[in-house]
Amino acid sequence: MSQPLRIEHDLYYMPLAEERRARKRTEPQRSFKFSKSKLPVLVAVLLLIYLAVSLGSQFNKLSIMQQDIQRMQQEIEQMKEKNEALRSELQLVQSDAYVERTAREKLGLVKPGETRVVAVPEGTELKAIKPPSMEDFVDH
Repeated sequence: MSQPLRIEHDLYYMPLAEERRARKRTEPQRSFKFSKSKLPVLVAVLLLIYLAVSLGSQFNKLSIMQQDIQRMQQEIEQMKEKNEALRSELQLVQSDAYVERTAREKLGLVKPGETRVVAVPEGTELKAIKPPSMEDFVDH
């Protein structure tokens, strides 16, 4: 037994500062720190997210505008059709035949030399009709 069971060096051994640093490097770091190489990646990802959201909102606005355009085009077509119908009605109203028919039907007018005949329903009592005289007319 020439060797001691424990060496004094083993009992009172204090690791040197270099050995402590070496051990710390091998242990994984558990703190949340961005290195300089990860920062540009994070900025790029955030920028892409922002661009995607803004493009999505712009496409939504574009879709709404296209729907408005289609609705307005339909309104224009309807107004063109109504305008055409009104033009044809105006031509009809301005014609001599329409004016004559309206004068006969609504106003009861007759052409010179014609006799107006009015149909009277059966059972209606008729008053005596006196022909107009010159006294009934007023001169202006």
